[in-house]
Amino acid sequence: MKQIKTYLLILLILTLCIGCQKGVESPGTEKKQDTSLERVKKAGALLWGADVVGGIPYVYEDPKNKGSYIGFEMDIANAIAHQLGIEVRLVIKAWDTLIPELQKGSFDIAMNGIEDTEDRKKIVLFSDPYYIYSQKITVRKETKGISLLADLKGKKVATLSGTAAEDILRQTAGIHVVTNPEIIYSYKDLEDGKVDAVLLDTPIAAAYGATNPKLKNVGESFGEGQYVIALRKEDKALMDAVNQALTVLKNNGDLKAIYTKWGIMDPHQEKIGLK
Repeated sequence: MKQIKTYLLILLILTLCIGCQKGVESPGTEKKQDTSLERVKKAGALLWGADVVGGIPYVYEDPKNKGSYIGFEMDIANAIAHQLGIEVRLVIKAWDTLIPELQKGSFDIAMNGIEDTEDRKKIVLFSDPYYIYSQKITVRKETKGISLLADLKGKKVATLSGTAAEDILRQTAGIHVVTNPEIIYSYKDLEDGKVDAVLLDTPIAAAYGATNPKLKNVGESFGEGQYVIALRKEDKALMDAVNQALTVLKNNGDLKAIYTKWGIMDPHQEKIGLK
């Protein structure tokens, strides 16, 4: 009888201990399951957010096929979706709203020349880099005496709002910075004589500065950075899958082929494994 009482007492103590342990656990400590990859596979589509206004060569409406979109990021998005065994669906939003719209759940990924910055890292996940860019100065054809960042002091310089180019300009004393919500407005302002120069990423300058007979790109590029794909903080499983897909595209030559096709392959891409 004494042994039974002792056994029951021990059992009671153990039960109380377990109950106490459960009692101190906060409801918020239970880890939420990450179903992000499962979600897109079940949907059969990867929702991709991007801005197509002035989107050359990233993503833009095909002039030969209204309603269809082309560009090097269109090719990358399709290639990633193919690796995941699903299709890609483009969700068009203004460039400066892409991160808020991503957080709101409007799409699964944002890829649109999004630069890897510390401020953005605080609020979203970033994939491995898929392109190395730098900054390029564009001026009117007749302009002389501008080829360096220092030459822009005392000048009106247009750029896209929320970009690394804007940060560089604002950190350089003496430059009058003019920001625009879309790429095309900056080059139009330059063409119309409203600003003295434009500073933007090399793929943009190649598409808008080098091809416009009234404009020219000048000097060496500078201010190197990385383009990354943005995902919601909780979507780590999807991020891992996107990174795996990017690794395949880098290793099998597909990513290099895309950049060669769009005329943006350069030695800087060796830093992400492309040769």
